[in-house]
Amino acid sequence: MTDDLWLLLPHLGPGGAQKVALLAAERYLALGWSVRLVTLLPDHPVVHALPAGLMHTDLGPEVAARWPAFLAPQRRLHRLVVKLLASLGWPLLARAPWPLWRWCVEAIGGPQAELLRRRVAADRPQRLLSMLSRTNILSCSALWDQPCHLVISERNDLRRQLLPFPWPQLRRLLYRRADVLTANTAGVLESLAALDGLPAPVLLPNPLPRRSGIDAAAVDRPRLGFIAVARLVHQKGLDVLIEALATTQGVAAGWSLTLVGDGPERGALQNQVARLQLGGRVRFLGHRSDVTRLLAEAAVFVLPSRFEGMPNALLEAMAQGLAVVVSDASPGPLEEIDHRRNGWVIPSEDVAALAQALEQLAADTGLRESLGAAARDSLLARDWPQLAPIWDGVLRAP
Repeated sequence: MTDDLWLLLPHLGPGGAQKVALLAAERYLALGWSVRLVTLLPDHPVVHALPAGLMHTDLGPEVAARWPAFLAPQRRLHRLVVKLLASLGWPLLARAPWPLWRWCVEAIGGPQAELLRRRVAADRPQRLLSMLSRTNILSCSALWDQPCHLVISERNDLRRQLLPFPWPQLRRLLYRRADVLTANTAGVLESLAALDGLPAPVLLPNPLPRRSGIDAAAVDRPRLGFIAVARLVHQKGLDVLIEALATTQGVAAGWSLTLVGDGPERGALQNQVARLQLGGRVRFLGHRSDVTRLLAEAAVFVLPSRFEGMPNALLEAMAQGLAVVVSDASPGPLEEIDHRRNGWVIPSEDVAALAQALEQLAADTGLRESLGAAARDSLLARDWPQLAPIWDGVLRAP
């Protein structure tokens, strides 16, 4: 018997896509579906609790075992030929037969491309929902000649998320395989619609967890401090936040900043904190399972990203009634945040504007409370009862 639904992710480490996939798994398991989560990459810790009944197939160990062969000289020559084809003859390659495309994808995508193709051919899932760009490309390749209903979830604005060559070219070719092409914000939807020859994209909003905090009880002590929940990567603009914190004055100068999450920029951010002599004001907590409690204790959520889709951490902060500060770099957060009504918007990478926002929000309890209440109310449309018909329609739920 084949599985009703596969959810395909690169890994189960920290990330908003992982949270959304597990929320979807929980919902469709409750409907009686057999649901399998498939992950592709080795050496990523599992930081999420899996819903009861969710099957998990991790191809990471097999991928790791095949990496030495993938790095052999003949495989490097394979990749070099593909890149040469992509740079010199892409219009001709676009008209080439499918086996040549697959040969190209398996040169660029690594062992996970071949392993995923073989696994779906053997197991034949009825539906597959894939999340994140490179994983989406691999899923299209694996399912190109398979009857599975394929739903692609693109989660970043393609105009700002620049994949290395030749991944964008592969995306233009292979996304044509998708039965449904989705985006989680109108901005991402617009960037997908600009690619010719693809299925018309559909908006598929991120759901909020059950008991997401919309009706959460108030904490026992006054909310204080700034908080950011994000992977510690350049995209999130946390260096801008730390720089802005160092220039704050008045009430904000006495407030702390809690950074929840981990990533490759942690060392650089810690060095920045030390250089700015903020060691007593900035806490690096790493990945945490009690994010809801940490949000409930903070006063202002800050995410000055350089680009975004729709960050789940932002939605969770709004659900907890926090005043939120976001940048204007990407349209996704701006679809939820109306400046001075249910949040605060600052220009991207503007340290002075961010510092001013922090100062104003720290000094004005009434403003924080009104923004937080409006943010909480605006998220009622993201509960499962409102979003289920959209998700069911995309996945062709009976």
